This record gives sequence, C-alpha cells and structure tokens, in this order.
Amino acid sequence: MNNITAQIKSSYQGYHKQAGVSTKLPNESAANCIKPDNDKNPGTPEHVKKYRKSYKMQSGVTILHHGVKDDPKPNENFIYGKKVEGSDHVTDVFDGSKQQGIKQMINQLKEAQYASRTLEPLGEPMKRNYQFPDQVHDESFKFGLATKNSEYTAKEVMFPQKPIMNDSKTHQQYVFTHGNFEAGEQKSRDYNWPVDPKEHRFGKFEKTVTNQAQLAVHQDSIPNEFPKTIILKKKQEDFKNYHEDHLGQPKNLGQTNAKNDPNKVFGARLGGPDEWNAGKCIRGDGTLKEVQPDKDLGTTNKFGFRNLPKPGDENRIFGTPTIRDDIMKPQVKSIADPNNYGDEKPAVNLLFPQKYHYMGVDEQDFLLKRNKQEIKEIFKSIGFDYKAGKFEGIYRRALEFQNTNDEKVSIKNFMQAIQEMHHIE
Repeated sequence: MNNITAQIKSSYQGYHKQAGVSTKLPNESAANCIKPDNDKNPGTPEHVKKYRKSYKMQSGVTILHHGVKDDPKPNENFIYGKKVEGSDHVTDVFDGSKQQGIKQMINQLKEAQYASRTLEPLGEPMKRNYQFPDQVHDESFKFGLATKNSEYTAKEVMFPQKPIMNDSKTHQQYVFTHGNFEAGEQKSRDYNWPVDPKEHRFGKFEKTVTNQAQLAVHQDSIPNEFPKTIILKKKQEDFKNYHEDHLGQPKNLGQTNAKNDPNKVFGARLGGPDEWNAGKCIRGDGTLKEVQPDKDLGTTNKFGFRNLPKPGDENRIFGTPTIRDDIMKPQVKSIADPNNYGDEKPAVNLLFPQKYHYMGVDEQDFLLKRNKQEIKEIFKSIGFDYKAGKFEGIYRRALEFQNTNDEKVSIKNFMQAIQEMHHIE
C-alpha cells in the first residue's frame, strides 16, 4: 500500500507546474560571466579536420588516411575474404579407393585392356619374358666387365708426389707456345754471338791501383781532385776582401776612419733613469694602487642586472645539496625516494670496486679487531686449522703487529703473522 502511494505522489509531482515567472536565459550563468568565451577561436570545420596535423597527432585514436576517412563503413556482420567451399576429407578420399570382392574383380576386368596393366602389374616388376642363357641364372653371375686395378690411386692422380718431367724437346715447345720457363731458367733469344757469352765479360773494368795507402795519406797528390795553387796579385785579394761579406762583421763600405775608437758605441744616450724605454712600454709604470683590480670587477653597471646579495645572505648557499643532511632521514626509506642521506656508496666504489665486494665482504671487515676465539673459527673455516701451541704463537705475533693493549687483533694482522710463521712447526 505504501509503495502504491509513493508511486502516485511521484507521478503527480512530475507533472506539477512551477510557480512564478522564469528569468533563465541561455549562456547567462555566473560561470559565463566570470569566464566568458567571447574571444574563443572558431573551431575547425569537420570536413577540414582530417587534413590538419592536430588530427594526426591524437592519442588513443585510430588515424585513417584522409582519402578513406569519410568512406561508408560496412555492416557489423560483414565478413572479409573469399568463402571457401567444403572439401572432401583425406580419410574419405583414401578409403573410397579401396575395392573388395565383386568391385575389385570388375575393376580388374576393366583395366585388363591396358598394356601397362599386363606388363607392369601393381606391386610387381615388369615381366619381359626374356630367355637368358643358363650361366645367367648362376648366383655368382654379374653383368658388365670388371675394372682392372689402376697403377695409381685417385689421390695420387689428383696430387702426384713425383710429377713426370718433360724431355728437353717438349720443354722447348712449352717455352715457345706458353712461355713456360722453369724456376730460375735464363731466357735464351738464340743470338749468334761473335764471342762465347758463357766465358765473355761485358763492360769496362777499372785498372787496379797499387798505391792505395799512399793516396789515403797524401790525398793532395791525387790528380784532378784538388785545385791547383795559383799565385795572384795583391790588388785582386784586397778587392775580394773588400767586396765580400765577412761573418760577424759589417760590410766594408770604405768609410772607416782610423781615428775612431774601436769600442765606440753609436746612437744617443738616454736622458736618465726616468726616461721611457722599451721595457717600460711592455711592463708599464703603474703604482701598486693603480694595478689593483677595479672595485666593480665581475659586476654589471646596468641597473636591474646586478647580483647583489641581500643583507644576511652573504654566506648563504643556494640550491639543494647532493647529500640531504638538512632533512631527517625516514625510518623506512621508500624505493621511490631519490634523496641521498649520506648512507650510500660513493662513485669511487662503482669505478673501483673492492676485491671481495662481490662476496659481501668490505675492506673494513679485515681491519676490525676480533677476539682470539673468533679469529680461530674464521681461519679454521677456510682451511687454516692450527694446533693450540702454533696458533698461540701466531696470535702473539699478530698482537705485536697490532700494537694494542687489548687482546684483540684484526684479520689483516693475523694474515701477516701467518705469512711469517706458517712454515714453522
């Protein structure tokens, strides 16, 4: 009863007319007043969108060529491809060829008219009805002619160990037709020499000199090797000395005055120590105050571009530090936390990993001090099982290397003591 009443009320309220006059106008809401769309650019027409680059850059949409974009779509139940008609199964094809009983006999009668059926029955060799001699029926009989064993094997024919040498006449034929000379053979042109070429020597030979030692000591006696001494006039020698340039000396121009001092220095003397010279031009002559850097060095004179620190920021360091020691490290670090709180390995460990790092052993583990029992168990597990007396001696020697007051040594010092006392029984 309650459900029927509710349905009647809802049905009645649905057709109830609102009271008053409605002043609602399209596009006159508060949102349109705050954000008007008067300056909104007009949209691209639908028939032009398929040519725009924005259409080809859409994500999650199948991009079609603009030539087939507006083509009508086929029916939902449309099937592409060519329909294949049903074919006979392989088993039916093979089983259908089997014939038994009367069918087989009828088939044999039909095929008896073919010559191939008579001469070459299925599953049997061809029967030619030849009459062979009696020796052919012998089991040891073989057709053909037996091949005699060759003098050379196939390997020797392909790769002869000792090739057959041709006689001189045959060799001359190959030389004439193919130019096939032997290794190191001299080419003969069959010239008619007036002399014996095997005994005659061509060319000019030098005369044997008998006084070699004399010529080595007195080389000036060798003819046509040294210029002859010629006595000239003094005027010619003086002209030569005057006209030629001498090493390390100025050229004599005939203006030498015998009265001049040979140590005389030409040129004007400087006025004094304050006179400018080439050195002062290069180094300058500024005072200590003048050579100091300018106060505005490294800054800009343009207003608004000066990087002047604010009061209190003179020693401030800007940016985020690589090691975040400025914030508290969380108790459980997330895998998405990129911060380094100072507990990560430095880059040098990645470039130069430690020797036993792949086993989970750090270099600091070898330097950590351990008691006697722990040292004994560690080295016993790796095969260094010493007797009590020898172990005590090695341990005492390791304490000397450790140079400590407590009775603890490191693995490194104990290994050093083993290298020194391992051979001692």
